[in-house]
Amino acid sequence: MVGLVVVSHSAQLAAGVAELMREMASPDVRIAAAGGLDLPDHPLGTDVGLIHQAITQVYSDDGVVVLVDLGSAILSTEMALEMFSPEQRARIVLAPAALVEGGIAAAVQARLGSDVHTVVNEARTALDAKLAQLGIAPTPPVETNSFAPNVPAQKLKLVVKNRLGLHARPAARFVQTAARFPADMRVQNLTAQRGPVNAKSINAVATLGVLQNHEIEITASGEQAQAALAALQNLADENFGDADETPAAPRAETPLAAPSSANEIVGRAASPGFAIGAARLYQPALPQIPTQTIDDPEAEWTRLSNAIRATETELQATHNALIARGSANEAGIFDAQMLMLQDESIQEPARRAIFEQKQNAARALHDSAEQVASAYDALSDEYQRARAADVRAVTRQVLLHLLGVAHNANFERGILIAPDLTPAETASLDPQTIQAICTAFGGPTGHSAILAKSLGIPAIVGLGENILHVQNGVTLIADGENGRVFVNPDDAQLREYTTRIENARASAENARRARNEPATTLDGQRIEIAANIGSVQDAVRAVALGAEAVGLFRTEFLFLERRDAPTEDEQYETYRAAARALDGRPLLIRTLDIGGDKPLPYANMPQEANPFLGLRGLRLCLAQPELFKTQLRAILRVGAEFPNLRVMFPMVSTVQEFHDALALIEIARAELRARELDYAARLETGIMVEVPSAALRAAQFARVVDFFSIGTNDLTQYTLAAERGNPHVASLIDTFHPSVLQLIAQVVQAAHAQNKWVGVCGEMGGDPRAIPLLVGLGVDELSMSPPLIPQAKQIVRALNLSDAQMQAQRALE
Repeated sequence: MVGLVVVSHSAQLAAGVAELMREMASPDVRIAAAGGLDLPDHPLGTDVGLIHQAITQVYSDDGVVVLVDLGSAILSTEMALEMFSPEQRARIVLAPAALVEGGIAAAVQARLGSDVHTVVNEARTALDAKLAQLGIAPTPPVETNSFAPNVPAQKLKLVVKNRLGLHARPAARFVQTAARFPADMRVQNLTAQRGPVNAKSINAVATLGVLQNHEIEITASGEQAQAALAALQNLADENFGDADETPAAPRAETPLAAPSSANEIVGRAASPGFAIGAARLYQPALPQIPTQTIDDPEAEWTRLSNAIRATETELQATHNALIARGSANEAGIFDAQMLMLQDESIQEPARRAIFEQKQNAARALHDSAEQVASAYDALSDEYQRARAADVRAVTRQVLLHLLGVAHNANFERGILIAPDLTPAETASLDPQTIQAICTAFGGPTGHSAILAKSLGIPAIVGLGENILHVQNGVTLIADGENGRVFVNPDDAQLREYTTRIENARASAENARRARNEPATTLDGQRIEIAANIGSVQDAVRAVALGAEAVGLFRTEFLFLERRDAPTEDEQYETYRAAARALDGRPLLIRTLDIGGDKPLPYANMPQEANPFLGLRGLRLCLAQPELFKTQLRAILRVGAEFPNLRVMFPMVSTVQEFHDALALIEIARAELRARELDYAARLETGIMVEVPSAALRAAQFARVVDFFSIGTNDLTQYTLAAERGNPHVASLIDTFHPSVLQLIAQVVQAAHAQNKWVGVCGEMGGDPRAIPLLVGLGVDELSMSPPLIPQAKQIVRALNLSDAQMQAQRALE
């Protein structure tokens, strides 16, 4: 995040401007003041040392923006910059902006995570609004060394492949990516003929109603327009940050089933599981929104700004809590809500209502947010309509602050009944206290339902107002599998659901208890169960869930979403922390898997007509050896401390490519030796089998590699000539296709002939249906998402190898 510094001749002025800026920024934005002289008799002036100290305090590789008042402040700042290295100086920019207005604008942009040039540009143009109010034409933009000349508008068309379209979380990632670039950007939904709208507005983007297979067009102009479009293309190729999901046709909402008994209320299943417990009613009431006008718009706007910041702090705390418990995807819900709250489509109408109509802050915010929520309500897609609830939920949190209403609920153990729950309320629930959730309204695609799943709490939604008439303390049965609630159940119903709960609990508990036991078939075949990870936090979680190794560390996450490549030391620290978290278990690092379908703005990659068949994976790394050697040196340094380190190369087509990679490892060793740094004398080295040619030449590879790891996602798409993200050929994507299974069998046979082992790290590795087949084919290791590990081990322990081999043979035929 960009750091901010205020330089003034007056210490009090600098501190005051910095205070105003902090009011507009989140606690994550680092702001420092460097004002005056440390001399009692001469307090006014500027001190080079103080300025250097302030810049150092907030320095970030994302950049530092310095706002100065006048005269010698500029000279002193330039002298302070001379005390930094050339690399650091390149990241420090003096903003040609008014001190107060520019500082506030810079703080807002820094809070949004914008890049240094966007922050400077916003600061420079911050006076335009005041000039317009005074009837004075704004000064035309001035080109500075920090900004490239304007270039013609560029366009990018994308087909959105997410099963749920640009719903809140991918829309938030879209806006966050667009906001990193100073380019002017607009987006429109070509399929639905909506837009164009501001590509940096979360609500504007989300209310375009972009569904799966809709085509959108993004127009960018100005500085870094091409880089901005490349970043959005990369985001789209990564499914807009959503977890890999099988494309599914839009599903019409099915009518509710009729109750099967008089005491049954039918709703919609939102989170699986069963519960028997006492009803606990929760009906939070928001006090009536005041209607009176106000006399001091400035004070009222400040009051609203403070309430928004307090809400942002709460949302950030909830976000961090979800990250801490390993629910990174669900945490994205609160990224989206924070962007909604910061969005001009909500804040600007509220500001105008306060200043122009003298409305009180609560009324102004409520009316502004309701307009945005109504736009979501008007969308045709059920999932996107549910985002209206997010707008109303986050607005409600702000209103509670504005109206001075406490909103922390303490629940007794039981089944929670409510009209609906906000995502923040759901995320705060304790699964040890709340046995199930039953709401009168809401839908199964709402964010509260998603959070209930992540918490493991059964949930039924859309039960209607009848559920609100249930008396507090009455016994309920909640069936999250079928969307049913039984009020005052009879003995037969209690016996049936008690048995279901006991069976489910026993199965899950057996898997959990045995998660650290080896996965060995009934007849003694040992299978290593490993985890696919993308971060150190994932490694910690994997160990807790019983992982015996990491079978795939996706290192590309270190390289994405940034303007330059991670340094050797940065990579070393990350890989080392992951290895330490595994406490002696093997760590398999996949080298940079990036390419034409996932471009890096700093890698100077060529445009390709068919990126899936282009410069990807190891091909790219061999074409850019300096980028590759930096990663290899970091891996070798970690290998010197952790002997269980493994490394594999992605997208290998020929044996020569593998030899070329080994040669670069030797060069990297020599470079470390010259620097007198420790390195691994030997690494267990293998390849990913993703290309059919590698599978067909497995016997030749087996003589030189230490292991194979099969990436079934890519192997399937290349074998069947069907891009896995293309909805038009989705029906062809079948990892169980005999041709794919035959390639896996061929790799296993060739590897075992040379006493080498074979793993599977694609989606197939954690699929309960696929595990018996893969074991039967002779695969030695299965690597998967950490939560799947206990169940996978349980499946392996129930297998008989000879039976699995017979099943695999039938599948091959």
